[in-house]
Amino acid sequence: LPRGATLLGTILSSDKTNISMMMGDTVAHPLLISLANIHISMQLKSSSNAFVLTALLPILKFIYKQKCMQGVLEDHLIHECLNIMLCPLKQAACEGVMLSDPVGHS
Repeated sequence: LPRGATLLGTILSSDKTNISMMMGDTVAHPLLISLANIHISMQLKSSSNAFVLTALLPILKFIYKQKCMQGVLEDHLIHECLNIMLCPLKQAACEGVMLSDPVGHS
């Protein structure tokens, strides 16, 4: 990154949630993203919209109940989904993105 660049930390959050209102009797891991420089008291207020829904990660239902492979397959799927979802963020971390300041100057 160029001299004088500012890094913005990000926070990813996910927890298994029942989303039956939207999609029938379904559960998923909603992936939420926020900036790390937002004070924790603001992040904890749901009305502050500090976290933004980025994706709904799938939770698998297996036909065969072989426990030895379920964890491996679930982890692989989640990591592949995260890799796809976070590709633009990884690219921005490598190349940088020009943002305006709070006053609006570039």
